[in-house]
Amino acid sequence: MNGFRRIDAAVGRVYAGVGTLVGISIGLFALAIAADLVLRLLEWGNLPGMQEIVEYALYVGVFLAAPWVLRLNAHIRVDLLLSGLPRALRAALERLLDLAGIAISALMFWYGLQNLLAAKAFGAVQYGYYEVAEWLLLTVFVAGFVLLALEFLFRMIRAGEAPEALDDAEGGF
Repeated sequence: MNGFRRIDAAVGRVYAGVGTLVGISIGLFALAIAADLVLRLLEWGNLPGMQEIVEYALYVGVFLAAPWVLRLNAHIRVDLLLSGLPRALRAALERLLDLAGIAISALMFWYGLQNLLAAKAFGAVQYGYYEVAEWLLLTVFVAGFVLLALEFLFRMIRAGEAPEALDDAEGGF
């Protein structure tokens, strides 16, 4: 189990890095949107393609940061049913839900992969200010669901515990 802990900790560090980058990007979006607004108000032009860049970056951030949010138990949950169950039954249901998460993530991975391959074969492109190959966008989708499936598996092994969430509860950062 010591090997798993090392791998789990390394994955946690990668997720934290991705989460940090997503947070920084959101802060930069706020600055860029404000700068774009000021430029428009002063009639000095604008930042071309800014809205599209923000949209694509949010898309990437959502899919790549989702496993980190799951790891921290910071996702939206409805614990009404779980809170009323005995501890052993609650743990069993949590594992069943994690198994369902793996299955759904695997299904979404498969769906995304099929669409990625089709988009690559047809040369599909998203047109806007920038032309972006659809397979690039679908790569993010596919990678996000691989990481989610991995995190659901890790949750099952950890019995639902989120190591970082426990550290935060003890006064850590």
